[in-house]
Amino acid sequence: MSIPMDILAAVVFPGVLGVFGFLVVAIWLERKLVARIQWRYGPLYVSKSVGGFLQPIADLVKLVFSELVLPAHTNRLLFAATPIFLFFAEAVPLIFIAPAPGLVIAYQPYGLAIALVLVLLVAVLVVTMAWTEADKFTYIGAVREILLTAAYEVPLLLAALAMFILYKSADPYGVVEAQSGLWGVLLNPLAFAVYLVALLMSTTRLPFEIPEAEPEVVLGPYTEYGSTLFIYAFGANYVKLYTLSLLGAVLFLGGWAPAAGLLGAAVTATKMAVFVLPALLVRAVYPRYRIDQALRLGWGKLLALSAAAVAWSIAVDLLW
Repeated sequence: MSIPMDILAAVVFPGVLGVFGFLVVAIWLERKLVARIQWRYGPLYVSKSVGGFLQPIADLVKLVFSELVLPAHTNRLLFAATPIFLFFAEAVPLIFIAPAPGLVIAYQPYGLAIALVLVLLVAVLVVTMAWTEADKFTYIGAVREILLTAAYEVPLLLAALAMFILYKSADPYGVVEAQSGLWGVLLNPLAFAVYLVALLMSTTRLPFEIPEAEPEVVLGPYTEYGSTLFIYAFGANYVKLYTLSLLGAVLFLGGWAPAAGLLGAAVTATKMAVFVLPALLVRAVYPRYRIDQALRLGWGKLLALSAAAVAWSIAVDLLW
């Protein structure tokens, strides 16, 4: 008896197992890659024979069994519920993204546009989480999060809009079909560049790790969290990276083409590496920007490039 594709999508990819597997692989790969660049070993103590691959799982287990502290000066219900809600809200856009034909949890003709809007709306929850902690360091992180969000949201939307103009569709199937001759990254390289930088900003990867800024504000919006709540709070950034990488693979790299079915899903997962690897590697080679530098980049060069990307798409649509 065959398993329906929507069930496979919800449980395996891009669903529950996909999210958990991405968390483990991304954390391990980030540690190993950065260690190699810096001439270190990286994770080694747990499962040494396989390069410490099980170390992230061991860290998760350690956090689960750590003492859960709920500060007395906060609303404890909101304090505990917000990071959990944030984690799952970051995964909601995956419902509308198809990594292969039929492999979608809930098909919508404007699925990619809906997913993108949901990604941008979730940023409000990070600020809410910092507010519930009632700590001066979390307030600093929350203000930086607000400023950074305002700087990347418009360029990210314009980059996606540029591609929707070219494809004349926000349907995941229509978008992939429109790239049968030429991938989106070649049709509009400006939009791809803007999307990649905005992805780094939205997931607060270096050099945009400004809200957390460990040497300056301890850990920003995540300062007061520990144990299981820290897993939900901090893991939400990796879930957003997973979501935006999957969306980018469909928008710019032809999604599952030229394969189909489960092989197509594997092709899409491979293409996601184009977005994931730079996000992991940049930690080893770039210092963190100051907030004013990041804002100038977002509201200056990035916004100008995103507007140029939209103009590029309109010109291509009219002339070709």
